[in-house]
Amino acid sequence: MSFDVSGFYFITDSSLTKHGALKDAEDAIRGGAKVVQYREKNKPFGDMVEEARALLALCRKSGVLFIVNDSLELALEVSADGLHIGPHDMSLHDARKAFDGIIGISCGSLADVKEAEKNGADYVAASPMFFTCTKKDIGQPLGLEGIALFRKSTELPIVAIGGITRKNVREVMLAGADSVCAISATVGTNDVQASVKWFVEAIAAAQKVHN
Repeated sequence: MSFDVSGFYFITDSSLTKHGALKDAEDAIRGGAKVVQYREKNKPFGDMVEEARALLALCRKSGVLFIVNDSLELALEVSADGLHIGPHDMSLHDARKAFDGIIGISCGSLADVKEAEKNGADYVAASPMFFTCTKKDIGQPLGLEGIALFRKSTELPIVAIGGITRKNVREVMLAGADSVCAISATVGTNDVQASVKWFVEAIAAAQKVHN
């Protein structure tokens, strides 16, 4: 399945949201997000299915890709476009055997990137870029030098995640990211649409310089 990550990659966060995942996703899409990832760790599975189906319907109507975080079971249940897995989740090899949609994987080292390529990832997430409060199970931040090395080592699309702010997004894009996610700087604000729109415009400006 083709996967275009040029733009803003939106991730829901039930611990930061002020309006709920569906409203946040609606606003993010209005702001120009190209991808919506549903990340939920704490709700009962039935509630997650209901919420994921509502998000999927929104994304289908809007022409936006819908990705489920971590849960292969949930991705299969709702027929999501994609699945995103972390280094401590199921193996990419096993995920690829069970799921024929888009699969992305978080990578914290060059070895992780090479393993992702070998096992059929559609994209990699450079994670964490910087220190972030939205995830506790993170490794050493990659920084700009780290994502630049990723860019030199792979032709897979790269999504930069972790500690992305208005102050550093331009440098992250110029260092080699194809897309970025900024959870606290969007979900954690009072105006998700305006916040995402700002990042979309910043990304586009950086891409013009890079090209």
